[in-house]
Amino acid sequence: MTKIQRVKSFLGGLVTVLFGGILYWVPFMGVDLISLVVTVSLLVLGLKNLLFYAAMSRHMVGGKYSLFAGIILTELGICVYMMKSISPVYVMFYLLAIHSFYGIVDIMVALRARKLRSKSWRIKLLTGLGNLSLGILAIYFGFTGEDVFMVIYIYALGIAYTGIMRMANAFRRTAVPYIE
Repeated sequence: MTKIQRVKSFLGGLVTVLFGGILYWVPFMGVDLISLVVTVSLLVLGLKNLLFYAAMSRHMVGGKYSLFAGIILTELGICVYMMKSISPVYVMFYLLAIHSFYGIVDIMVALRARKLRSKSWRIKLLTGLGNLSLGILAIYFGFTGEDVFMVIYIYALGIAYTGIMRMANAFRRTAVPYIE
């Protein structure tokens, strides 16, 4: 990771932690804020992939991946926007399912890295377990319907946790392969 990438990763983590803090302190606006940020993020990523496909990727091997990713991300952004107008509960379950999915993926990557005797498998496992447990807790509180704000608090904690782990990864040493 270059120094510029480290700074971008740290600043991205800091913004994520701040967003988690805002969600924690203003839970009554939580679903609207989450819906807005996720919609804008997915639409920007989708359009970025579509523009990359139009400019360069269509001439590359495997370039259709950018096209498909752009279409899917744009559709997901529109879907989040439409789900918010139906019911905010659906947006929360959508986000919590994605949070749980990333937790499972991180755990699988960590176990694979452990088999390959990588040194950084522990932090990936910790990230995955944290994401998965927060997703399970939020889904549990969401289905019991005891407190809607509890789900937003748990999601805010998960966002802050993700930001902290992203900032920690910015300072971690990365291996540089040398080819002789």
